[in-house]
Amino acid sequence: MKIAYLTSYVGNTFRSKYCQGKYFALSGSLKSQGIARALMAAGHEVVIYSPGITTCNCRISSFFEIESYPEGELTIRYCDILSKHMCSPVNDLRISRLLRKECGQFDVFLYYNVTLGAALSIGAFKRAIKLLEYEDNIFNKALAGDKNRFVWMKRLLYHHIINQSDGVLAVCLGLQLKSVLKYSILIPGIINDDVVKGISSRRNFLVSNKPVHIILTGGIHYSKGGDLLVKAMSYIKTPCTVTVYGNCSLDDSLKTLISSIPSRHHFCFNGYMPHEDLIKILDRDADILINTTRSMGVGAQAAGFPFKMMEYASTGRPIVSSEIGKLDEEYNRHITYYENERPEAIAEAVEEVIAHYDEKVQLALELQKVVLNEYTVQGMGKKLNVFLKGIADNES
Repeated sequence: MKIAYLTSYVGNTFRSKYCQGKYFALSGSLKSQGIARALMAAGHEVVIYSPGITTCNCRISSFFEIESYPEGELTIRYCDILSKHMCSPVNDLRISRLLRKECGQFDVFLYYNVTLGAALSIGAFKRAIKLLEYEDNIFNKALAGDKNRFVWMKRLLYHHIINQSDGVLAVCLGLQLKSVLKYSILIPGIINDDVVKGISSRRNFLVSNKPVHIILTGGIHYSKGGDLLVKAMSYIKTPCTVTVYGNCSLDDSLKTLISSIPSRHHFCFNGYMPHEDLIKILDRDADILINTTRSMGVGAQAAGFPFKMMEYASTGRPIVSSEIGKLDEEYNRHITYYENERPEAIAEAVEEVIAHYDEKVQLALELQKVVLNEYTVQGMGKKLNVFLKGIADNES
């Protein structure tokens, strides 16, 4: 099948020409790259249509680039992009125009999240299979104070897209939309080459009289629960070094919280780190990996599933996570979860891992094997092929 994939992908050429000195989250592009490669591994042709990003502070003329992978060549087409703050609606309109011109050649239309671009484009793909990749619940209360802006507009977009979708690629059980969509598949993440090359299967040990090293990736802003982690340090009795990596900055309230961390601990904020380097750092330095992402008012299995959880799992390190990091029963039994978004609960979970560290490492290494078998490009390609074939056979 020939697949049009609408996603805000940023390829190698785009980054080298327009993103020098710009820091932005790569997790979305990495997940999209993994899905595109998995589809190609299953024998499908994929063309990504991207509205780019809005942080380059320039105008970008429409162009395309081709990336070569072991599975084949991936074409990325960019519309004319106004890469400036608050201009994503303009870029959504432009990418939809490009898609509507070229939609006739595709058998499948795959779109990342409930977006204006998807809503404007979906009606043109009348004879194609239409699939939503549902990464983030559009109704998440991800802003400080459990707020969500423009809910009425998001509700209109949601119903417009869902009513025309045939199936969903969901990151967690609650986003599979089984009550409204006929076909669904669970894709919480895909392990890419950076991860496979950057990890080992060594058994980690805690070292006496050395602080336990806890690492959080993906930033420290409100939805990521960074404030909860900093507050939790006051309740963790074992000396720890907490290191945060992510494309964000510390606001005044976080700086105030950090200043009150007990002297037995050390806090280090490193900001952005290239993905390849970050994976190697996790493998080399982490004793515990932590995910403090909030459930954002819609429930742990309805908010989403953090991309970093699958990368965490691939390292073979013990993981402490909020409920949003839950997946299925087999996955969950390898993780130490805390309930209720309270600093005290986070501290208790961390202390539990420290107290039973060897046992937790064994569970982490078991999970590593599962993830590297099922969630690589090749492993997910097999699942996606069965999924697409089932839809095509049933709808023909």
